[in-house]
Amino acid sequence: MTCREGVSDAQPLVVDMSSSARVDLEVAMREGLAVVAYDCKSMRLLPACKFPGGYKFAGVSRKEEVVKLNDQGEIAANLPFNGVKIAGGIDRDAALDLALVLVGKQTTPTDGAGRPELTGRCDGATHFVRSASIGAFAIGVGARGEARMVADVFGYGASANSSSQRQSMNKDGDLAECRGATPDDVKPPAQCRSAIRLELVPIMATAPASADAPAPAPEPTAIVASCPAGMSMAAGRCTADTSGPYVCAAGDEAQCDAQCQKGSAGSCHNLGVLLQGKKIEVAGGGSIVQQVQERDEKLRELFTTACEGGLAESCDRLGYVRMSLKAPRTEVQDAWQRACNLGHGPGCRVLAGDFLRGAAPDLARGRGLLDRACKLGDAFSCGSLADSFLKPSSGSAPTPDEVAQGIAVFKDACAARRRYACREVARLYSDGKLVAKDDVVALEYHEKSCATGNTLSCLDAGLMVFAGRGAARDVARAEVLFERTCPTVDAGSACADAAKAFREGKLVPKDTARAASYLERMCAASGNGCMHVADMYLDGKDVPKDRDRALGLYEGMCTKGNGAACLKLADQLQRSDKARAREIYGSTCSQGLVEGCDKFKKLGGDPATVKP
Repeated sequence: MTCREGVSDAQPLVVDMSSSARVDLEVAMREGLAVVAYDCKSMRLLPACKFPGGYKFAGVSRKEEVVKLNDQGEIAANLPFNGVKIAGGIDRDAALDLALVLVGKQTTPTDGAGRPELTGRCDGATHFVRSASIGAFAIGVGARGEARMVADVFGYGASANSSSQRQSMNKDGDLAECRGATPDDVKPPAQCRSAIRLELVPIMATAPASADAPAPAPEPTAIVASCPAGMSMAAGRCTADTSGPYVCAAGDEAQCDAQCQKGSAGSCHNLGVLLQGKKIEVAGGGSIVQQVQERDEKLRELFTTACEGGLAESCDRLGYVRMSLKAPRTEVQDAWQRACNLGHGPGCRVLAGDFLRGAAPDLARGRGLLDRACKLGDAFSCGSLADSFLKPSSGSAPTPDEVAQGIAVFKDACAARRRYACREVARLYSDGKLVAKDDVVALEYHEKSCATGNTLSCLDAGLMVFAGRGAARDVARAEVLFERTCPTVDAGSACADAAKAFREGKLVPKDTARAASYLERMCAASGNGCMHVADMYLDGKDVPKDRDRALGLYEGMCTKGNGAACLKLADQLQRSDKARAREIYGSTCSQGLVEGCDKFKKLGGDPATVKP
């Protein structure tokens, strides 16, 4: 997929980058996460813009293909950096052949970035490089309609010197070395590590929140061909020629069906995604079980075709469909293994579960799959891998080597901004059960976790700094951390923990007013803890008594359906506004609250008239 205006993510081919720009990109990816300014037509590396993190390599099933660009429009659309220049240098009746050999990916688990996280000179920054598909490539001039092999374009084939035009325009990497690569390689061959295609993720205004656990049932994702307007994805390139099979528009069922029948693997996948998302309608005396069975049989056919066409996510979906159809477990595992080999991290992760659980677990196989998934950018696998070392399924204590490996995985995940990982490292060094207690390291990782948005770690770091644990006592620094624990905007559940600390006064000086303010912030932001705050103002506990403020809070919660708040409000209104109190009691009675019905009756109401 290339680029289309209005699409934020991008996956540009970079075989037309200059050699110097390619070297600069490789250096930037070794020193951290590469940040770029990208607009579909050009990409400018920003080496002085720093974004912490790193990339890891995972091999994939080798893929070789020749992409033929038949005219100047196709060349410009598929080679966004120097395509226009290249197109102007070849004859109008010639074609450009791109021989691509992919053997692996360099990927970071970091899946999002916010502008505040960048440091240095970042003017114009739009994206960061999440992954690079690597291998070797050769670009040559050929003839339209001529089928060429990868070796021919590299200059190794028997027909490399045929009567067709032969002009080697650019080449990087050694085909023979690439052909010796396997998915199990821990690093790419020395002469087969050129960037072929990048995955660019947009930089947002604020840092995105990272989930700490995967969805229990991942939703299938359609393939979106990000080609310029008027073009479709066919045979690996954006083209205006729709005479052959091309990837359908994701939501067009008729088009997807037609293109799938013509041989478009991407269209078969998209048709499967559409069918899986459809609500099953049962007509007459039909059976829902039978309808699901028939749908799943069709999905198996579609995802099998797409998987055999080399689409990793289709292989992953095929595993779930086979499981739904109660296929032998070996067939389910085969689909996920194919997805894993093609570079789909979640496929590796779900397959790993089969080997880590059960009566006879295969730890080496399971951990190997999780390690591969982690290197393919599946951050959840990184956490699972660390847990497999630190919490052995046997129930026995981890060995020192397992502890060291688990902590190393968590530290790498922390560097990729996974807040659960940073907090886990802090916890391990703070409690000192599996590793020697070290408050300095614990504080360091609590602050890193805090920087990713884990407000509980902000509180823990603040308490440590206030007490002089892990660093010299610094009240001002602690105050900054307490404020980050419970900010005035977007306050979360950690406010309750901060309030408890200041209300009890064991770890910090007792300050009940401050505790109350933290709870109010949480109430205002999320609605949580509002009953406690209202009760405080009603009773004058920890704060000056303020009945009107308490009633306002009860009223707000009552209008949102909080029955307990409605009862509290009505209790307070009985003396000043009996009619309003009776109305509220009647409303709670209609919601099935027995206490509301009893009090409604005492004020002259008839529960029978309001019962649901």
